[in-house]
Amino acid sequence: MRAIPISISKLTSATSYIINKRKRGIWLRSFRIWQHRPHRVDPMSDESHECASCGTTFVGNYCPRCGQSAGIGQFSFTNTIQLFLNVWGFGNRSMFRSIRDLILRPGYMIRDYLRGMHSAYFPPFEMFFIMATVSLLVESGFVPDKKHKEESAIEVMIDDNESKKILQEEGIDPNSDVVISIKNNQKVLKGLRHYTSAFFEFYKSNPTVSHLFTMILLSVPMFFFFRTTPNIERLRFSEFVVALVYISNSYSIFSIAGHLLGSRILKLMAIMMILITLKQLTGYSKRRVLVYMMLTVIISFVSVLALTAAALYAVYLLA
Repeated sequence: MRAIPISISKLTSATSYIINKRKRGIWLRSFRIWQHRPHRVDPMSDESHECASCGTTFVGNYCPRCGQSAGIGQFSFTNTIQLFLNVWGFGNRSMFRSIRDLILRPGYMIRDYLRGMHSAYFPPFEMFFIMATVSLLVESGFVPDKKHKEESAIEVMIDDNESKKILQEEGIDPNSDVVISIKNNQKVLKGLRHYTSAFFEFYKSNPTVSHLFTMILLSVPMFFFFRTTPNIERLRFSEFVVALVYISNSYSIFSIAGHLLGSRILKLMAIMMILITLKQLTGYSKRRVLVYMMLTVIISFVSVLALTAAALYAVYLLA
């Protein structure tokens, strides 16, 4: 009977922080202080332990000989769940901390990682591949549309037979050099359309991989704008790539959640998190980050168009 009043009182207290302007301001200030504060490591234990793995007697949280935690005790159901989560990388507590911080304080977390706090957070590239795997399982990408391929092949055969009949009726030799040249150009264009549609289908079906590809494409012009910032005076390109991978992971978290819950708001938040993360990481204003992102997109778009035009012209000359 006591559980009901306690839960109601907690709900009432939480509601009061939302409704009351003064309490809401206090909560927001506390949240901002927590956002800026780096992760704090647990204090060193002063108790003596005997390592269950190698038998070494030591004082502290971890065995200096084999690195096993001093908290290892009798096997429990929690340990079993942790072993299962280890398959996906979630058994490591730094993974949950990384996911939490990528949601609530992404830019500050990335800055802490670049400053050397590597043990506190899950490695960015390992996290990316785990997120990519989860994204594939959730959205069922890499499923070939065999029926569509078979129908396309049949359509090509029908079109080829019909074109021969039309040419013969008009008194044109289907095997002449002009006709063969036109057919070769048509095959090139059909091939380009096929690979272009396949690329966009892959891009749409695999948001995690496609987002990382987009971030890499934007990395060079983006680094030009963000190489010197108020929070980081001299940012190396290698460090910026690590930051982009973490930003991709943040995007994946919201994208996967949006797909599972069927929420367009979360999918929109995935895009907004890019701007939020860059603002927290660099220390620039929202407007400045937005302007730099727009310029980055324009430069990258023009570059892609130029490369595509050059590739099409090369294919045309070879054909």
